[in-house]
Amino acid sequence: MTTATSRDVPSEMRRGLTGSAKRVDRAIGRAFGRRRVLFDLRNAMNVAVLQPMFSALQGDHRVHVAFACEDPGRVAAAVRQEAAADVLAHAEVIWQRWDLYVSADPWTRPRLRRCLQSANFFHGVAGNSNLDDPSALQTGFDWFDRVGFINAERMDTYLKRGIVSAEAAVLVGFPKADRLALGGYSASQIKRSLGLDTHRMTALYAPGWSPAGSLHVAGEQIVASLRNSGFNVIVKLHPMSFHPAPQYSDGIDWRSRMDAVQEPGRVVHVIESDSSPVMAASDVLVTDHSTVGFEYCLLDRPIVLFDVPDLVRMARVNPDQVTRLRGVARLVCRNDEVGFVARDELAQSNRLSAARRQLAARMFYGAGTATARALAVLYNLLELPRPEVQARPGATRRCSS
Repeated sequence: MTTATSRDVPSEMRRGLTGSAKRVDRAIGRAFGRRRVLFDLRNAMNVAVLQPMFSALQGDHRVHVAFACEDPGRVAAAVRQEAAADVLAHAEVIWQRWDLYVSADPWTRPRLRRCLQSANFFHGVAGNSNLDDPSALQTGFDWFDRVGFINAERMDTYLKRGIVSAEAAVLVGFPKADRLALGGYSASQIKRSLGLDTHRMTALYAPGWSPAGSLHVAGEQIVASLRNSGFNVIVKLHPMSFHPAPQYSDGIDWRSRMDAVQEPGRVVHVIESDSSPVMAASDVLVTDHSTVGFEYCLLDRPIVLFDVPDLVRMARVNPDQVTRLRGVARLVCRNDEVGFVARDELAQSNRLSAARRQLAARMFYGAGTATARALAVLYNLLELPRPEVQARPGATRRCSS
């Protein structure tokens, strides 16, 4: 007498057994515990993107919220600050039971064996890494039960290409930007917390992470040009610039490099996960190509772009998004001119106002109300009625030097 192996069982039966096991898992969870939600965080930026959602769920006694990362040390400090929680390694969560898995990045999903539902929310709109149309990439978006889109244009592209199904696609907006769009930050309070003169003009330097970007070409020189032109300077690097892999940081310790240019009362390097507070505290933005550039349009303040010719190719940026951002900004090619150009743009701050407001509306669906739509998606997947009172967008965030 031989024993049947899994290979002897027809695929249809295996799927049925898997479905039965999931139904039993769900029944046990519903009967004996809270809904279990796992937020998977690839980097500190993901913490900022998902914070409005996990903070609201943490306030719901019916829900248990946990956090995971392929390298927990990469996000541990940000999670402790924003969620007062520890971070699990992917190996620790594979066989645990989860009612819902949530991510802001499709690349590093763990192979969860006992997960009922899943949702992905986009972490940006800049069009990097071919994410505006990833038809040729193995992104795995078809694995998610829901995919929350920031704007209608990208959602329409994914639907037309068959990357996501009509059932999975949901137009949400960008919860991370809600508080910024609603004017929920005090610029003077943030400046004081950073030790900056509240009466001096403040420039934010927030470059993208690519080794082909402005940080690698002229980062310190750009900061010096702004400082020498009379600005307070806030330096906010993309979290991936701190990643040790050469494709992200080129092996450079950018934290130490930017810490070294700090000057009490004038130049500060911030490493918090969310850029929103320092955007609100600044009068002008300097970047190359990044989602921060598009988000800054929500404030309708001047933007200066440092031109790095090879960035579009190296970072696989959608050329249409490059054109759009350049249409609302002033382009500068020399690092010693950045400060002068920034001052000039402030002197005529209304010059591109209409274009900035139009681009903000195009890129961020329903800015200021996205968190409510995102939570509606999550509660629907959890099969729970939404609580009557929700946390204000970003209400738990802090900003410190």
